[in-house]
Parts: sequence; structure tokens; C-alpha cells
Amino acid sequence: DPNESLTTMLFGPKFMSLLYHLTPLEDVELGMMLKRPSSLFLHDLRKADKFSKEKHESVRRVYVVCEEDKVISKDFQLWMAENGGVKEVKELQGSDHMPMLSMPRNLCD
Repeated sequence: DPNESLTTMLFGPKFMSLLYHLTPLEDVELGMMLKRPSSLFLHDLRKADKFSKEKHESVRRVYVVCEEDKVISKDFQLWMAENGGVKEVKELQGSDHMPMLSMPRNLCD
């Protein structure tokens, strides 16, 4: 809807360096080249069904604590896991905020 305000986020290099400080530089550079505008889908989410215990809690959730995350502290990650219906918590040593990029093999194990 053109009458609704849009939300825009642009992460600068300083914040990006916190997210990806253990990710190989060539992967970060490739990601920066491939980035494009996207939506937060707020309009779609307003129309979506509310989470229900039957649907939402039917999926077993595991939280991966990223030990070297410079954006979200370990204490807050553990708090999110404790309060988010997580069934299991795994800790990944040596991972930044994006373990799927900084330690993909370890994340799969």
C-alpha cells in the first residue's frame, strides 16, 4: 500500500564488522556485492494467523549459542533460549553472529 510508511534498515561497515568478524573476508565481500533491498514483510505478518500452541510448538526447536557473537551477549542468547520454548541448547565455540557463514561444517555437526 503506497499510503503506508516503509521501514528501511541499512547496516554500515562498523555494524557489519561485528556481525561477521570470524567469517572469511571473501564470503563477507561476496555477500556485500549480492545484497539488495528487501522487505520485513510487516504487512504480510499483520494478516497472518497468530501463533498457536498446536502449530508453533509442534516444531522441536534448538538454539545455537554463538560464543563469539559481538552483537548478542551469551547471557541474552541463553535468556532467549530459556524463554523461547527451546528444547535443546547447543554452544558453538568460535562462531560469530552468523555460524552458517563462519563455521558451516561445525554448525551441521
